[in-house]
Amino acid sequence: MKLNYYICLLMASVLSIFSACSPDEYDLGDKGLTTDDLVEGIAYTITHDSENPNIIYLESKLGAGYTPLWEHPQGRSQEKKVTLKIPFEGTYTVTFGVETRGGVVYGEPATFEVSSFCAEFVDNELWSFLTGGVDSEKVWIFDNGSYGYAAGELTYADPSSTTEWNNWTANWDPGKGHTGDDGIWASTMTFDLKGGANVRVHSESVSGTEDSEGTFMLNTDSHTITFTDCDLLHTPSWSDRSTNWRRDLKILELDENHLRVAVMRDNSEGAWWLIWNFVSKEFADNYVPEEQPEPEPTLPDGWKDAVSQTVSTTIQWNMSADVPFDWANLDGSLMNNFTAGNYPDWATPVAELDKLSMTLDSKAMTYKFALPDGTVKSGAYTLDDKGVYTFEDGVPSYHIGGGDIMFFANSDNQLRILSLETIAGNVTGMWLGVRNGDKEEYVAYHFIPNAAGGSSTPEPEAVAVDNGKLVFGHLETDKNNFRIELYNEYGSTKDNSPVDLSALTFDYSMELTFSISGLSGDALTKEYNAGLMYTASGWWPSYSGVADVKIKGDGTYTVTYKPEAAVNGAIVFVIDIFDIVSDIADLDAVKVTIDSLKVL
Repeated sequence: MKLNYYICLLMASVLSIFSACSPDEYDLGDKGLTTDDLVEGIAYTITHDSENPNIIYLESKLGAGYTPLWEHPQGRSQEKKVTLKIPFEGTYTVTFGVETRGGVVYGEPATFEVSSFCAEFVDNELWSFLTGGVDSEKVWIFDNGSYGYAAGELTYADPSSTTEWNNWTANWDPGKGHTGDDGIWASTMTFDLKGGANVRVHSESVSGTEDSEGTFMLNTDSHTITFTDCDLLHTPSWSDRSTNWRRDLKILELDENHLRVAVMRDNSEGAWWLIWNFVSKEFADNYVPEEQPEPEPTLPDGWKDAVSQTVSTTIQWNMSADVPFDWANLDGSLMNNFTAGNYPDWATPVAELDKLSMTLDSKAMTYKFALPDGTVKSGAYTLDDKGVYTFEDGVPSYHIGGGDIMFFANSDNQLRILSLETIAGNVTGMWLGVRNGDKEEYVAYHFIPNAAGGSSTPEPEAVAVDNGKLVFGHLETDKNNFRIELYNEYGSTKDNSPVDLSALTFDYSMELTFSISGLSGDALTKEYNAGLMYTASGWWPSYSGVADVKIKGDGTYTVTYKPEAAVNGAIVFVIDIFDIVSDIADLDAVKVTIDSLKVL
């Protein structure tokens, strides 16, 4: 009886082994998979639909312990069963892999044939938008910012935000030429549906020309595009910013006239979406921009009272000695955002410009211009509702910078208010402008009010800091730095900042004084560099200092920042003391307070 029992047990085991290897499920158990195991017909199958052979089914035959990894003509998938809808005849390749506890293993590529064209699969409007339709072709070029879609050839998007078809937000649209190659504007990318889904890329750059061609597959469900044998058109010098210019690229927008494709940056700069912007060449060649009203400066409510009376109705406005002039767009926004000491050589201001003054009596409606060379001009003036001063007896001209930069009014003796600078509701500066010939710009002059004969330089404005919300310590654990964090959009202060971001508005300087105590070990006696990192809203201006102040022991230290351009708000506002953490014996004992924060 025992013998019969063991025979029956052996037969059951054999039957179990054979049933586990049936075609329905190929179970490799705990075996370490190799390429040889992932064979079509055993590990997976490729079958055509019985009624429509242009529908192909890819199905994994492995057990639930393996995650399928498909690479197929329409992109990548991880489902156990994948359905492909292939419109064009041809030979196509599938690569099957699996993700196991030991890593990813791929088999050798397998091919399948499609012998007929299926028009039903290209009747989606996206195919027509991209190619012009069956038996047609369509040429695409880089968007140069002139067509009402993107600002230029490239846009950025934050990968932590949703970036999908018709559902995404740019975090920076830097404008034409951002990728730094003037040769790209003659490049083209041509899609056609002539016997297949074909693409030709003609890439031009300052370093030369390159032509490539291949095929593409458009997935209208996932809104992705995959290229074979060529890359998405992009600026050649940017190739090293991503390792994927071909597979499953996200189409974010596509219509008859424009196309935007997202590529993930994955180099050492960090993950970020690079959005490449295109318009159809036919659209660009025939584009006629809609007539737009000429932009004008927008002045704040109550501006007329603000410029007419500060302490008294008579205000002396002195040209700023630090930032006396710039150029401005028609909407009044400054074009260069010059700061003190940062003018280019060709625009260096002359000396004593703070002695160039304009005195206005808003009660008598009279004016007087006084120049550094002693010239005086006076008379009556008017100020209209658009901010245009008209000086009835003329405005004297004066050389203020470079070889031929002049202070002057137009032929009607007019200067226009372009913008006002205010702190706590008080006017601290005014930009006046005169149209620069036929150009769509103003020459802009910067005046500071001096109502009671006092200083023409405004005092810095104090910004309140709640030290109870200040965050400091070894915040970046992969670095040896001690960080003092006032605001970081990617840190804990994003929702609980010790400073009001709306108060961080300045164009001349910021001064921050802080005290540190409780240092111990070598950190009490050694000297360390500390640097301010400040990135304004809109990612510009941006500053990352490496030696703004020397830290040596407990004490009070000051950091001063003079931005390259006007600052409005912050994305990152921190101070790093470099290479100090490992020298601090008791990190928890270190305390930091912000003693003062001033902006000008």
